[in-house]
Amino acid sequence: MIDPGFVGIVSILVTAVIAVITMVRSAKDSRDRSRPYVTAKFVEEMASSRMYFVVENFGQSAAYKVNIEFDGALSNAEPNRSDYGSYIRRMYQEPGLTFGPGDSRRSVYMNMLDEQQKKDEVVAPDRLTGTIRYFGPGRRKQYCEAVVLDLTGLRYRVDTTRRDRDVEQRLKRIGDRLGDLRKLEKRGVDALEEIAQIAVEWPGRTSMVRDDDEMLKD
Repeated sequence: MIDPGFVGIVSILVTAVIAVITMVRSAKDSRDRSRPYVTAKFVEEMASSRMYFVVENFGQSAAYKVNIEFDGALSNAEPNRSDYGSYIRRMYQEPGLTFGPGDSRRSVYMNMLDEQQKKDEVVAPDRLTGTIRYFGPGRRKQYCEAVVLDLTGLRYRVDTTRRDRDVEQRLKRIGDRLGDLRKLEKRGVDALEEIAQIAVEWPGRTSMVRDDDEMLKD
């Protein structure tokens, strides 16, 4: 027969273990909700047909010493105005940046249309991979996030939107020209109506002009 006292002790131990596990999970959930969360993404700007590399902190606390280790596809040359990738790589090297909650930073990544690219522009890769590293409050715990970005779908969207915008601009120009023609037509009709009105109001004007001509001949 099982000792009731032993059963009671086991029950107390099980309850205590469950309580500890619950407390640990609650603490972890609380830390996860209050931690910084830094991500990177591509954002297209249709008006300029430019693609931007955007880093943003979606978390509830500040992120410290944010740096990104890119793979070899992104330029590692000295930063210059014709190489946007070199600026991005240098910007996110050590010692890193600080992002408050909701803070973001965007940098030009490339001109999406060939005709808008600079003559000596170093074109950044369509696929970008790397690792974001940063610290949370207290700078004791470091977080790591993978970066895997691809421009393929966005490039198609920009190209399609640009073509649609070109068609819209052409249709607008045609509409403007038709509007100008309508204005000219209206002016012509108004002029004819004015001439007709004068003829109705002054029926003797024609005979007066004829008499003046005959007097000049005499």
